[in-house]
Amino acid sequence: MQAQLRSKGPELLADLTDHITAALRQLANTEDRQAEKIAREITRRMAQHWGGQNVYFPLGKSSKSAERDRCILAEFNGSNHASLAQKHGISVQWVYKIIKNARSAS
Repeated sequence: MQAQLRSKGPELLADLTDHITAALRQLANTEDRQAEKIAREITRRMAQHWGGQNVYFPLGKSSKSAERDRCILAEFNGSNHASLAQKHGISVQWVYKIIKNARSAS
């Protein structure tokens, strides 16, 4: 029971450091020791800035949806509703709605 009551804070900070380290290695080709050093500092700064608060990370669904809609509009040729729906994992009706909304906004 006591173990269940322990804070997940240190685990979260370690996980955050690991993810930042991996991103630096992969995206910026940063050498391992330097990536770890930078990741620890970023984690420390985030903990200092937001420590003790409940922080919510949005999934970014609205920006992903907006990007998907832009792709659909760019790929739309007037008669490819079904193929766009299948490609983007949405219904044909939703493709019609995206196109209708874009036309009414312009």
